[in-house]
Amino acid sequence: MKTILTTMGLLLALAAATFAQSETNQTRENRPLIKEETKQEVREKAQEVKEDIREGARELEQNTRDTRQEIKQEAQQAGQEIKEEVREQVENTRYRNDRYGLPWFEKGSVMLGGSVGLGLGKGSGSYMVLNPRLGYFFQPGFMGGIRLSYDRRLSTSFRSQEVGVFARYYPIRTRISGFVGAGYNFGRERASNIGDNEKARFNSITLEVGTMFYVRRNLGVEASLETNYYDRSNPLAGRNRGGRAKVGINYYFARRVQ
Repeated sequence: MKTILTTMGLLLALAAATFAQSETNQTRENRPLIKEETKQEVREKAQEVKEDIREGARELEQNTRDTRQEIKQEAQQAGQEIKEEVREQVENTRYRNDRYGLPWFEKGSVMLGGSVGLGLGKGSGSYMVLNPRLGYFFQPGFMGGIRLSYDRRLSTSFRSQEVGVFARYYPIRTRISGFVGAGYNFGRERASNIGDNEKARFNSITLEVGTMFYVRRNLGVEASLETNYYDRSNPLAGRNRGGRAKVGINYYFARRVQ
């Protein structure tokens, strides 16, 4: 009897322990891994970060827009200042031309002149040029005409003749005036390496810039720098054929008497 009671007690104790273990497991399964309060805090923090990012993006966009507007305004202001300065310089030049300008440069005037030039290059010898010209002023300060050119390299047998057209513009037309010009020429070369019956023809483009000085009524002298570009060149012409320094004298048949 005693053995039976003991066995029943052990069975009851085992059943109670099994029930308690089952309740504990069920409680653990029902309990969430992250508390609801923690989840809410994370959501709030994420929302705050999102709002901060949006606010920063808006500020950056506004700053970029303001900077772009400032740069645009500064560029417009600088452009306006340059425009005003150029306009002022043009007005001053126009005023000097109107008050002190020579009648040589008026529409209808004629210029007859000539220049001599010299080109020097290391190891290339001396190069001489004679350049008579005749021009007509189609507008105040703007002249077009015809020119001749006789070139010779002193250290070789090379020589050439050219005829061409040219144009000049005198932006400053007082007793000390400046000019820029360009021309197109047709020419023929002669040298010891060219046969007598050979037609060594060439074309060239001339660019020049210079200054003219008043000497006396209707007479002026000028100094200029000239460069030439040829579609062909004889080896005997040397490397210094294109660039040259020139001085010249011009006589002006003015349309009106000063």
